[in-house]
Amino acid sequence: MAKKTVQAEGGKGGGGGGLVGFLLATVMALCVGGGFGFFLDGHLRGADHGKDVKEAVEPDKGEKPKPLVSATAKLIQMAPLVVNLAEPKDAWIRIEASMLIDGAAEGADVLAAQLGEDFVAYLRTATLGQFEGPSGFQNLRDDLMDRATIRDKARIKDVIIHGVVIE
Repeated sequence: MAKKTVQAEGGKGGGGGGLVGFLLATVMALCVGGGFGFFLDGHLRGADHGKDVKEAVEPDKGEKPKPLVSATAKLIQMAPLVVNLAEPKDAWIRIEASMLIDGAAEGADVLAAQLGEDFVAYLRTATLGQFEGPSGFQNLRDDLMDRATIRDKARIKDVIIHGVVIE
C-alpha cells in the first residue's frame, strides 16, 4: 500500500515547471540585454556626434588644405648602411634610408654622409633585442629620427626607411 501512494504522488507533479522557468529566464535576459544595448548606443552617440560627421565631410570652403610637405622639400637618398650590432656579436643590420630636407639642396650630400655616420655610431651600440617585437621597427625609426634632428633640426624634416635586413 505504501508503494502505491508514492507512485501516485510522484507521477503527476512538476512536469512543465522547469521548461516554463527556463523560457521565462531567457526572455528576461534578452530584454535586459537589448535595453542595455540601446542605452549604450544612445550614450556613445551623444548629441554632438552628427555635427562632427558633417564637419568632417564638408570642410570649410574658404580654407585650402595645408600640404603635408613644403614645395621646397627634397628627398635625398642615403648610401645603404651595413653595421655590426653590439649584441649578439655575429648579428648585423642593413638599412636603406632617405632623408627629407627642406630648403636648398646645397650641401645635402655632405649632410647625408654625416647623418649616415651618426646612424652607424648609434647602430653599433644597439642590440638585437631593441628591434624585436611589434614596436621594434617604430623604435628604430624614432631613434634614427632623433639622431637626424640632433644633426640638423632646421633642415631635416623626416627620415624614410626603405628597407631593413637584420641577420
